[in-house]
Amino acid sequence: MFEGRRIESFGILFVFVLGKSIRTYRKNQRGIFKKMEPVLVNQNQPIIITCTIRKRLHGEIMFLCKSKTFWTAYAPAKLNLFFEVYGKRDDGFHEITSVAVPIRIFDTLIFEPTENEEIDFSCQNGSADIPNNEDNLVIRAIRLLQKRTGVIRGAKIRLFKRIPSQAGLGGGSSNAAAAIQTARHVWNLKIPDEELIAIAAEIGSDCPVFFHRNASISHGRGERIRSIGLIPKLHFVILKPCEGLSTATVYNQCMPCHDRQFQYPEKLIAELKQGDPVRIGRCFFNRLEIPAQTIWHRFDQIKKELEKFDCLTVRMSGSGTAFYGLCRNDRHAKFVAGQLRQRVAKNDHILVTSN
Repeated sequence: MFEGRRIESFGILFVFVLGKSIRTYRKNQRGIFKKMEPVLVNQNQPIIITCTIRKRLHGEIMFLCKSKTFWTAYAPAKLNLFFEVYGKRDDGFHEITSVAVPIRIFDTLIFEPTENEEIDFSCQNGSADIPNNEDNLVIRAIRLLQKRTGVIRGAKIRLFKRIPSQAGLGGGSSNAAAAIQTARHVWNLKIPDEELIAIAAEIGSDCPVFFHRNASISHGRGERIRSIGLIPKLHFVILKPCEGLSTATVYNQCMPCHDRQFQYPEKLIAELKQGDPVRIGRCFFNRLEIPAQTIWHRFDQIKKELEKFDCLTVRMSGSGTAFYGLCRNDRHAKFVAGQLRQRVAKNDHILVTSN
């Protein structure tokens, strides 16, 4: 994400709003400002921030900085490199194994603490399916944190969406994880990581993914998770059509293998450690593509669009509808994105990113 790859605590961060992007610069130890990768947000965001980085929220990708009266958190999306469903459990959830990696597409969460328990929440630039009330995962997560800790504090929260919804990119879960990590820090709550992750898991099975700076592997319904460690930089182009799929609907249509010929992620993990993107791409897998293909009429069309441009592999992320192509390098990803923009509908999202 950044030149130098790291954010030092208490380093000076300057953020400038440029149209639809935030351009950021950091002052390094030699006093030289290093340009950081733009973070795309709502073009109507009426702020220019000069702030001090106070804390990295579990790694390089999700981080937190402070202005005079509010805090800003950047919540990343994720891609599922591997997803297998082993069956439905007695509690109604599905038993899964997932390998996920956070990517450099961000929502922006502005958190202004208050002295009462009220949560004043608004979401800008979000699609119509994103609730702007107590049903939003951000509010649910903050309410649960208040309940578990007994804290008598509240916040005014503004969420600027960049991650497409109903895409399988984990935007809502990432927002919830960023909200409670920010609240813990700003409210000075003495709650350990393990307890905070458990709270996040109650909100959504994807939420614990965003407590890991690198790729992670999840088991159970997604709540049992561990880091894989450092993996090579991978370049992706994402194609998210305008329509979405309900996660619950996709899961309900998912029929585990009758012959029990399940897939397992060990080969993928081994190849990630070796670092060859060609071999890594051959190990990508998503069981949810099968039910998605049966209920979504444009599944084949969207996948074939990406397959035309020599991607190393093309997969759907999570329950869809976003597809990603693994590219050979950043130049290849930008080329594929440019070709897609000439071919697909204007309201389809095309994004170039990396882990």
